[in-house]
Formats: sequence, structure tokens, C-alpha cells
Amino acid sequence: MSDNGVIIVGAGPVGLITALGLAQRGVEVTLLDGADDILDEPRGMTYHWAVLAGLERLGVLDDAMAIGWLNHDWSAQIHATGERISMDIGLLKDDVRHPYSLILGQDALGGVVKEHLERLPNATIRWGHRVTGLDQDGSGVTVHVETADGAHDLRCGWLVGADGGRSVVRRELGLGFEGMTWDERFVATNCRGGYDDHFVSGYLVDAEHGAVIHKITQDGLWRHTFAEPLDLPEEGIEERIAAHFRAVLPEEDFDHKMLLWRHYRMHQRSAQTYRVGRALLAGDAAHVTNPTRGFGLVGGMFDAFALAEALGAVVLDHADDVLLDRYAEERKRVFWDYTTPISSQAKRMVFEPTQERLDAFREAAADPAKTRQYLLSGVALATPSLLGTMDLWETVGASPSLDALRGA
Repeated sequence: MSDNGVIIVGAGPVGLITALGLAQRGVEVTLLDGADDILDEPRGMTYHWAVLAGLERLGVLDDAMAIGWLNHDWSAQIHATGERISMDIGLLKDDVRHPYSLILGQDALGGVVKEHLERLPNATIRWGHRVTGLDQDGSGVTVHVETADGAHDLRCGWLVGADGGRSVVRRELGLGFEGMTWDERFVATNCRGGYDDHFVSGYLVDAEHGAVIHKITQDGLWRHTFAEPLDLPEEGIEERIAAHFRAVLPEEDFDHKMLLWRHYRMHQRSAQTYRVGRALLAGDAAHVTNPTRGFGLVGGMFDAFALAEALGAVVLDHADDVLLDRYAEERKRVFWDYTTPISSQAKRMVFEPTQERLDAFREAAADPAKTRQYLLSGVALATPSLLGTMDLWETVGASPSLDALRGA
């Protein structure tokens, strides 16, 4: 790789999308990941209307839609009473080009992006390359990796850390991770059973048995995620999963089967900066949020869109690298001003419901104007073109007044 190329650490969706955006612009890109292929785990799966225009510009949306499915409502169900509350995403038909959400496991989305990336001669994916350290100087970055063949060094002009919440790149840059950790852990499971007959695809609201329950595929695969106190030991999680299912699933004719599960802590955290010299951060390496509103991966995708454009201009067009400072400042501002408060509000509504919170959700669902405000709040996560080639609404796929966001 030349000293003008870019190495991206982490082949999750954010790393893959950043790589594709750069490679399509003509940048030489190498993607490194310690795994042998894309991981199949119960992680992100919902891509909001606001982010679909970015996937369309990359040329991957049609392929993703062909294997995913489109959801046209945003719903909640009250566990204690069975009450169902639903918002019609179709009310955004005059606001965004894609008034629906795309449902697709992030491993499947990653596979689509990988296929497009592998068609480009200036892009390389190196699996089994675990990054152990890095050094940078005025002209580039040296990346230290461990492989099955031993230790190696790779050289690049710029480095992007998209290697998740436990980012090695962030650690090597000496950056802390400011913020807070929630008192609960999430336990995410992939399941089959009679969910269609008993649950909405959305929120199950309850102070004790709250969950986020979403259909993943049209053939009956569901994601069932609940919260438990963080001070409970990790030993015994499987037994507590079974107890949760006993408490919330019907006893008869459900035919429940759990296929996969994983647990993880929930945070609202951000690095102090997303740029140190020639190294940048994106996605969970830069910031992490609780996933109740689906804003973790969506926010990371907006990072990728903005960073690919800005870094591509610096590498290929010799643009002033102040663009990268603007990327770092803007994406951090979005995280603290929008991602964190909106995601936190959603988590409290599902897992710490009060009458006031439930009434606010009901009112938003009952009033089309309030529904639009609620659903358009995700648009605030977008960053317009740092080069000035697109405004906010071109970024998300439409051109209504920015007043639609006020009060969302």
C-alpha cells in the first residue's frame, strides 16, 4: 500500500461502508479484521428511513432490499394490558424518499457491502489480521498486525478505526471513552416461534419484562432483546433467559426456539475526539449508545458517509485536512446533542415506563404532525456534506423544511 492509501480497521458495517465510499471515489483502501469473515451475531438490524438514501448513493440499497424486508410502522405493546400503539412511517412520504425502515441483520448487510467492495480493484480485505498497535508520523501511519504467519507491519497515509466499542485504535491513540454505563445489560437472542400472532414488531413495554422484539426475516426469525441488572453474574444468563421467556411468552402453541444469544453492556460514551493526526474514528470506536431506538448503527453509518467524502477529498484532491477536524467535531456534536438524548428517552420509555412517558408515545401515535416529529428525529443524526455538495435533506433523500425537526 502506498503512503497515500487508507487502512480501515474493522470489517463491520461501518468499516465496510467507509471502505466502499472511499474506494468508489478512487482511494486505495485496505480493510483489516482479526476474524476470518463477517461475524454472524445478534446485533443491529434496523435501518431507518433517514439512512437509506446514503445506501442508495453507494449502490447497495437495491441488493439489501432484495434480501431484507420493509417495515412500515413503528410500534409498541404494553405487556401488562396488551395495548398496541403504532405510528405509520408512511406519513413521511413527503419528507423522505424512503418512508419505511429496512430490516436486515447487520451481518447480511455487511455481506452485501462486501460483495460490492470486492468488485473494486483498489480495495482489499485482509481477514485474520489482528491489529496490535500503531505509530504515526507526519507522512503516514504504521500499523502493527498479528496474523497466522506471524507479526507484520503495514504502512498507509491515513488510518480509520472502525473496530467497535473496545477499539484497539482508540486505545492506541490514548483516548478515553467519556460518558456513562447503564445499570442494566442487554441480552439479545435470535428466536423462532409464534411471535406474529402475539407481539408487535417493536417495543414490549414493562418495568420488569420490557424488551425490544423485532422480526428479522419474513420467514419467522425474530430478535428478542431484554434487559437485566448489570450486577447479576454472567454465569446463569441462560437460565435467566429461560425465565424471561416463561414470563412473557404464551404457554401454549408458541413453539419457541432460541437459536443464538449474546449479552453486552449498554453505554452512552464518546471518545474525546474522533481525530488524532492521521488517524480517525468512526462508529462504535468513536461513540456507543444503547440500541433501543436503533441509533447505534445508524449513527455509525452517517459517520461513514461523512468520513468517506471528507477523507476522499483530502487524499485525492489535496483538500485542506481541516475537513477532517470538521468531521470529528460535527459527529461528536451529533452524538451528544441528538443520539444520546433520543436513545436514552426511548430506553426509559420501554424499560422504565411511567404514565407520562406512555401518554407522550400515545399522543405522538395519535397525531400525524407529532408522528412526523417523532420519526423525523432520526434525521438529526445526519451530517450534510462537509464539502457543501449536499444539504441535510439531499443527504437523507428529500427536501422539506428543517422546521420539521424542531421539537422532535
